[in-house]
Amino acid sequence: MPALSGAAAVPIEQQGSVWVVDDDDVRVSLSFALKPRFETASFPSVQTFLARADLDHPGCLVVAERMANAGARGVQAELAALKSPISVIFLAQQSDIRTAVRAMENGAVSFLEKPVDPDELTEAVEKGLRRSVRLARRNLLMRLFETLSRREKQIFILVCQGLRNGDIAQLLNLSQRTVEVHRAHIGRKLGNAAPIRLLYELTQTSDGNLLSAQFDELDQSALERAINASAATSS
Repeated sequence: MPALSGAAAVPIEQQGSVWVVDDDDVRVSLSFALKPRFETASFPSVQTFLARADLDHPGCLVVAERMANAGARGVQAELAALKSPISVIFLAQQSDIRTAVRAMENGAVSFLEKPVDPDELTEAVEKGLRRSVRLARRNLLMRLFETLSRREKQIFILVCQGLRNGDIAQLLNLSQRTVEVHRAHIGRKLGNAAPIRLLYELTQTSDGNLLSAQFDELDQSALERAINASAATSS
C-alpha cells in the first residue's frame, strides 16, 4: 500500500505559514526572529488576519492573548467554526493560569509569557505546524471519504479491515462482481494511490468508529466475526 508522506519528510518551513498578530514593535521583532526558519507574515489585528490569510492552508498563528479574544467569539472559535487546520500559540504579558488552561483545552499549541524565549517559540511553532499539517491532511481525507456513497463507504471500510471481495460480497449480500465495480468507483474517487488504511484510521468518529455509523442495518455479530477472521488470517 503506498505510504502517505509523513510530516518529517518535508522541511518545517515548507509545511505551512506562520502568522504573527501583536503590537507593532513586538510583531516586527517576532517576525524577524522567525523569518530565517519559517514563511512568516504579520497582521495588526485578528480581524485582518481572518480576512486576508488563507485559512484552509496549514499554518500556525502566533497571537497576543489580549487581541485573540477580541470580537464575539475569539480567534480559536472562529477557526474551529471554519474547520481551519491552523494551530494557535498565545502570547501574554503575564501568565494567567485559568486563561492558559482554557486556551489549551480549546486546542492551543502553547501559551507563552512575554518576553518570549526565541528557542521556546521556535519549538512551539514547529509543534504547531506539524499539528496543522496533520489536521489539514485529515480534513482532505475526510472530504474524499464523504464523496463516497453509503455502499462505497461500507466496502471501503471492509477493504481497510482486510476482507477479500468474496467475503465482502457475502457479508453485504452482493455479487462479487458488484463489489469489484464498487471498488473501481472507490479507486477513481479516492485516487488509486490513496493510503486506504490511514484514511480509514483518520475517519474514525468520536463516538466509536465508522462501523457503527455505516453498518447499522447489518448483523453486527456477523460483521465482527468476518473482521476477526480476516485479522486472524493476516496475522
